[in-house]
Amino acid sequence: MKQEFGQHGVAIALIDGQQVQYQLHGLADTQQQAAGQAVDRQTLFEIGSVSKPLTALAVLSLVQQGRWHLDRPLAQQFAMPELATHQYTLAELLTHRSGLPRLPANLPLDDLRNPYARYHDNELRAALTTTDFTERQFGYSNYGYGLLGWLLAAELKQPYAELMQQRVFQPLAMPTAKVQLSLPAHAGTPAALPKLARGYAINGEQVANWQFDSLAGAGAVIASIEDMAGMLKHIFATANTDPLLQLWLTPLPLNDQPAMTPGWMLTAKGWHWHAGQTAGFSSLVVFDTTQQKGLVILTNIALPVTEQGMALFADWLAKPATTLLPQDKQP
Repeated sequence: MKQEFGQHGVAIALIDGQQVQYQLHGLADTQQQAAGQAVDRQTLFEIGSVSKPLTALAVLSLVQQGRWHLDRPLAQQFAMPELATHQYTLAELLTHRSGLPRLPANLPLDDLRNPYARYHDNELRAALTTTDFTERQFGYSNYGYGLLGWLLAAELKQPYAELMQQRVFQPLAMPTAKVQLSLPAHAGTPAALPKLARGYAINGEQVANWQFDSLAGAGAVIASIEDMAGMLKHIFATANTDPLLQLWLTPLPLNDQPAMTPGWMLTAKGWHWHAGQTAGFSSLVVFDTTQQKGLVILTNIALPVTEQGMALFADWLAKPATTLLPQDKQP
């Protein structure tokens, strides 16, 4: 890993049922080598769009309660004037088939160092009333998942960060996972989160940690490798008996590719997966519910890890786990 990532931090977990192997490499902050900022199991990483399936699980908790309906158009489901023209269903929104563009047209992109931090409730409401829809076919949409998080907060009259703790992080055994919001320093910036790694662009330049406001549902979660391994262990232990997890992991009937469950992409082999990237972080989660095996990669450099992660997972499935990674290797 040193060749690919240098001093930058990488945390890998291989989950086999309830057993986990970890491999940890590099630094959470390359400017603080003398202070011992090595990546450990509790280091927090921005997981970017891996937040989306977690937002989807919170949505499904309301579907399970009968408060929301997967097959009902949003315009009929939510008595909001901003959604009067939004005729796509919740299922289409969860699978990126709503016709919403990738980003709202009024999202300011003049500063890509922290693009979501200043996009607030008023901006999202304005975008919803003026959105130009495309065809209802697959079109990856941060806008759509930001909307889902915003609708959850409105329905529950509860901040997105709080509802995610109650409905997602706690049930999935993710005790240190958090939502990174655009708040004052005392309430969630890197200064208040000593375990949050610093992020680095692909050229190695240090970049700002991303923060979110009204579009938090698209990518605001930060989590440790232990949090992510805990999630997969919980899935493997309870998915066969938990109707909510079954709904989360079951493919939806779709007319085009890619195949998806609510929130998860599916490979041709039936693996569930999602990748994420922010200005300074990359992530991948992939798992096979039949074999009860999974892989998580978290890094604090914006170097995509999906291709090599998928190859590593396929290789691991074909071999005994102990032949791939040293058991519980520490830096």
